[in-house]
Amino acid sequence: MRRGWKIILVIVAVCIAFGIVSAGVGTLTGADPERIGSILEERIAERNNIDLDALIFEWVPEVIDTVEQQLGIAK
Repeated sequence: MRRGWKIILVIVAVCIAFGIVSAGVGTLTGADPERIGSILEERIAERNNIDLDALIFEWVPEVIDTVEQQLGIAK
């Protein structure tokens, strides 16, 4: 089971790194962060009935706590 969590964490880390690189390239090429946020809200959130504020402020801390507990670095 430990090996499975390591694989999952590596995949998540790669996705986060890819996201950071993409955001950096976007910023360097003149992307507007506010426009990106509005597109996310309009196209993804409305189409799938997702409340992005609830996702960010409620779900993300829960996921972080769960990961910390699994890694044994709980607060």
